[in-house]
Amino acid sequence: MSSISARPIVLYNTLGREKQRFEPLHPPKVGIYSCGPTVYRDIHIGNFRTFLMTDWLRRMLEYNGYDVLLVRNITDVGHLQNDVEESGEDKIEHEARRTGRSAYEIASYYTRRYEEDAAELNILPPHIVPKATEHIPEMQEMIARLIEKGLAYVTSEGNVYYDVSRFPEYGKLSGNTLEQLRAGGHGREQMEVADDKESPEDFALWKRGSPKRQMNWDSPWGLGFPGWHIECSAMSVKYLGEQFDIHTGAVDLIFPHHEDEIAQSQGVSGKPPVRYWVHGEFLDFGNAKMARSKGNVVLLSTLKERGIEPLALRYLLLTAHYRSKINFTDESITAAQNGLNNLRETLAALPADGVGATGPWSEEAQRLRDAFHEAINDNLELPTALNLTHRALHNQLIPPAERRRLLLDFDRVLGLRLETVAPRQPRFIPEEVLALVREREAARAARDWQRSDALREQIKAHGFEVRDTPRGTELI
Repeated sequence: MSSISARPIVLYNTLGREKQRFEPLHPPKVGIYSCGPTVYRDIHIGNFRTFLMTDWLRRMLEYNGYDVLLVRNITDVGHLQNDVEESGEDKIEHEARRTGRSAYEIASYYTRRYEEDAAELNILPPHIVPKATEHIPEMQEMIARLIEKGLAYVTSEGNVYYDVSRFPEYGKLSGNTLEQLRAGGHGREQMEVADDKESPEDFALWKRGSPKRQMNWDSPWGLGFPGWHIECSAMSVKYLGEQFDIHTGAVDLIFPHHEDEIAQSQGVSGKPPVRYWVHGEFLDFGNAKMARSKGNVVLLSTLKERGIEPLALRYLLLTAHYRSKINFTDESITAAQNGLNNLRETLAALPADGVGATGPWSEEAQRLRDAFHEAINDNLELPTALNLTHRALHNQLIPPAERRRLLLDFDRVLGLRLETVAPRQPRFIPEEVLALVREREAARAARDWQRSDALREQIKAHGFEVRDTPRGTELI
């Protein structure tokens, strides 16, 4: 592994509501937990924006020489259809009942679909992919410890709730403190509703099962299933320890999901579990958050049916900062596909061998590398990084082979699979065509546009297209 870069990294930390210098707990190792998908339907491209953000964060850290351990879970139980109604139905159970398939079949099928889509988007596979259903003992153990510490209680209905009033730091991530919630402030509408809670602010750790459910487990509190929030606490602690570096997710997870994670994990260990909370904004469609509840989702398969590559979506999302909303439109995704095509086409014209293909970087190439490195380390300023990539591609001060090498270096972070773009073999141009090109250039210099157009058609008849560029005439 390469040595850690001395260039500082800053990340916007939701916990401090500001950009902070990144300093991992145990360098060169960095632990990241990423909230994964609930696998009851195909994952839409709005969800994939969050997973791409985490992928770019990981790639940036690895570009800086860090040894990253990424854990992204699979939620295959416990996520209710309505996060604020504890009496609601589990999303996976609901899909199983609707389709006549088993809940386990639903979860397995859509997990595979998600993994296939993620691979097409060139999202690097997580190092560990824990499933909620395979970590019920760890969740039960954590719940038992919270009960022992007086932070949770069991109701006569067989449900277990976290007593938010017993955790004084509740609200430090989202700002939704107990006092504000009780006063009817922002976030109150997102609190879970259940008749057997002692207080409306409390949230479920374990839910009583029913004969209609397929996913039930024995527990000290009766047959049931875990709440949604407890799974991430139990699995992050198991694989990353009581304290780790970075937790990622979309902004809608800040409250209550991530706030509740802190209460659970810190309630057991007594230590703040996460150093840096990194949250990504939504992908909008029709100027509203892309969500199934709004009926405005777009799938990767839909884009492919329209002739849009998955990597065009990756390119589109590179054009906006992860903390800014971006509105998905037909025009924007088409422009992204065209931008990606142009990037590849220009790269293909650059040779793999020649001056700068190996050895130390030239002064101009190093200047652009430094600017790129500074951009990605500044809270993932990827739009700037993408702009620098295009500038490097056309920088005539850098030898062609070194330009190719430079773009492949940048693509370690961008992830556009530019290494698959092979250099075009030099095309033999007959002397007759070259003579026509020279004659056309003379006509253009004399502003004889009619003659110039006629010569263009003659050149085309020989199988060559003329492109006029600031650097002169190019044949393709």
